[in-house]
Amino acid sequence: MPEPDFDVVLVGAGVVGLGIAAVTAERGRSVAVLERHDSFGRETSSRNSEVVHAGLYYSSGWLKTKLCVEGRRELYELCEKSGVGYRKCGKVLVAVTEDEIAGLEELKANGEACGVEGLRMISAEEVRKLEPNVRAAAGLHSPESGIVDSHQLMEHFKRRLEAAGGDCVFGCEVKGLEAAHGVWTVRYRDAEGEGGIECRAVVNSAGLGAQEVMRMAGLDPDAMNLRLWPCKGEYFAVQGPRRATVGSLVYPSPERDLRGLGIHTVVDLGGGLKLGPSAEYVDEIDYRVDPGKAGAFLEGVRAFLPLLEIEDLVPDMSGVRPKLYGPGAPARDFHIAHEAERGAPGFFNLCGIESPGLTAAPAIARHVSDLVDDCL
Repeated sequence: MPEPDFDVVLVGAGVVGLGIAAVTAERGRSVAVLERHDSFGRETSSRNSEVVHAGLYYSSGWLKTKLCVEGRRELYELCEKSGVGYRKCGKVLVAVTEDEIAGLEELKANGEACGVEGLRMISAEEVRKLEPNVRAAAGLHSPESGIVDSHQLMEHFKRRLEAAGGDCVFGCEVKGLEAAHGVWTVRYRDAEGEGGIECRAVVNSAGLGAQEVMRMAGLDPDAMNLRLWPCKGEYFAVQGPRRATVGSLVYPSPERDLRGLGIHTVVDLGGGLKLGPSAEYVDEIDYRVDPGKAGAFLEGVRAFLPLLEIEDLVPDMSGVRPKLYGPGAPARDFHIAHEAERGAPGFFNLCGIESPGLTAAPAIARHVSDLVDDCL
């Protein structure tokens, strides 16, 4: 029997898929990434706040938490060595009232249990010293939080993939998967028509399209409790002189269901300031931002950012997160698994890779590459 075309084919060229592909290729595997869009990161990877999360919010026993904390450390080191743009600007979570302080103390204890460094409860006066325009009764300071240029990071992973001999093919949509005798045939459609390539392993890094790829592999997302719930987040930019209102990430006390982390400030490497994201479950992918929501965004931050006015806000961008839990359901861990026991040996499945997926990307890449190494 002839050798397959590649050792590994990845479906989806977001930050996670490109990271896995780069690390896997550097380990000596022949790798191809197939992406239906005309470039990398056209969906969730480029439509987010670009925040580097410290790892505060989730259970200390979750894979998501472990990969976030490890990935954050690896990401800063990667950026420093490679020149990918980043800034460790820090984050201040604010208790607007005395009643909210206990929640921040609980979050601090959870973060410390997860291995997050440098967390410190700070007084109202200390909050004002860090951010003079922020009103708070107290705060939780996370110095390890920051921001990163996600496009530069994806370009970095793509360059590493290609330097290691891998391929990244755009405008190539996967249409089917078939497995026989330890080889997967990946059916695709591109500008020249339909075709197929063979490989020893498939990595499903398709993000919002992960359910469809699972079905192609003969897996049932609903039966596996892996249904994805698209959750839209919109952003408003702060224009004019008040765009300099804050210099770091300022978050409210977190929502208990962790559907989102509340409307917060998002600073960028160019000196811009946004508010967002919102969190709304949707049935269809639509990236339009409703200008009529400016008032709701302003109300979301008015308690701790009273300086802003409605005329300061203009619609900016939106993104859609692939959540593994629907309205009212508790938050869930990432699903990252080799699905051999479910009848799909050689199929590596990533579902629900939302925030902090960007932060965790270097660690996810290493983790999945380890799984592939154990199989091939």
